[in-house]
Amino acid sequence: MDDINKKKLQDLRQKIDEIDNELLRLFETRMETVIEIADFKIANHINILDESREGKVLQKITQVENKELAKPAEEFLKAVMHVSKGIQAERFFKPENGSWKVFPELQEVEEVTGETVGFQGIPGSFSEQALKEYFGNNPKTKNYTNFDDVFDALAANEIDYGVLPLENSFTGGIADVYDLLCRYGFSIVGEKSIQIDHNLLALKGATLGDIKDVCSHSQGFQQCSLYLKQFPQWNQIPVSNTAVSAKKVADAGTPGQASIASRRAAELYGLEILAEKINNNPANFTRFIIIGRHPKFRKGSNKISLAVAISHEPGSLYRVLSHFARNGLNMMKIESRPMADKTWEYLFYIDFEGNLDNPVVKKAIEEIEKESAYFQLLGNYPADRKHLSKVTTE
Repeated sequence: MDDINKKKLQDLRQKIDEIDNELLRLFETRMETVIEIADFKIANHINILDESREGKVLQKITQVENKELAKPAEEFLKAVMHVSKGIQAERFFKPENGSWKVFPELQEVEEVTGETVGFQGIPGSFSEQALKEYFGNNPKTKNYTNFDDVFDALAANEIDYGVLPLENSFTGGIADVYDLLCRYGFSIVGEKSIQIDHNLLALKGATLGDIKDVCSHSQGFQQCSLYLKQFPQWNQIPVSNTAVSAKKVADAGTPGQASIASRRAAELYGLEILAEKINNNPANFTRFIIIGRHPKFRKGSNKISLAVAISHEPGSLYRVLSHFARNGLNMMKIESRPMADKTWEYLFYIDFEGNLDNPVVKKAIEEIEKESAYFQLLGNYPADRKHLSKVTTE
């Protein structure tokens, strides 16, 4: 490279440095404003997330004159908003004195009741069944297509509570719901365990020999994998919900389609059960959580859920878990999820027995918080032990 080109490259790099310096100044100003907004939300009891605001920010992309840069500009704004959300989330749980807000103000209630409750899926889904078993037939219900739609509806005050599946006894945790819990900062206020009874449904008069396509939720396929191995010629078509698969078959009106769904879905959508109870395991339960905008506390609450991230160094997980043994607490579950913005670092979801009225429990939580790089108390609520005491096979 000759001296002229070297000088040109040097000038361009200097220009980049000047732009970077200006970007950092603007970044600092923006994040300081983000903190002001977070403090305003805390003072006025406003939800941390505002999806409509995010959409308005992304509309600014139209200001980019070089249309080839429109997509990178969108990615840039999304990255900035991701950092902003993280700062706001930390502000919500960490006051100015530098210690995490371990114990939020708890509203004591006799029971959790709501006028309007949302669930993912359509009538006939197991989520709707969990809703009805927990709340009865009193509340109005609203159904949504995706898990995040339920969270959005709760944030927008469209519903009082949401009902979502969190884990299955056979296939494990549902990652999307775990991630949404921390992203939105809502609280678990209750749970309901439902025995999952999968059936093969088709149009009346159809036979197994007619079937070419079978649709269901991906969890339905996993939970019935042994049965499906008998029919490798069937095309498996995933849909958003088991009840949606039943309606899809009913709407299609062709004997070549089948679905894996509940008995109630068969009744609702006029389908015939070709094969009953095709689960791999009859003791197949899904644990559904009831989420609310704010924590609710009941004297009978005996289960606590936490989300913690630990420093990436030897012994850090041991130090967190040691507090359970040291304080005589029974840890019921631990599950890890990779952190989106940190390679090979994990967020741990922990369930254990306890009540926040117990000083030993409070002490243990405070000690766990001190060992955590991130901490969120997800809820203290009554455990539903149905899946431990009763399995119906009839």
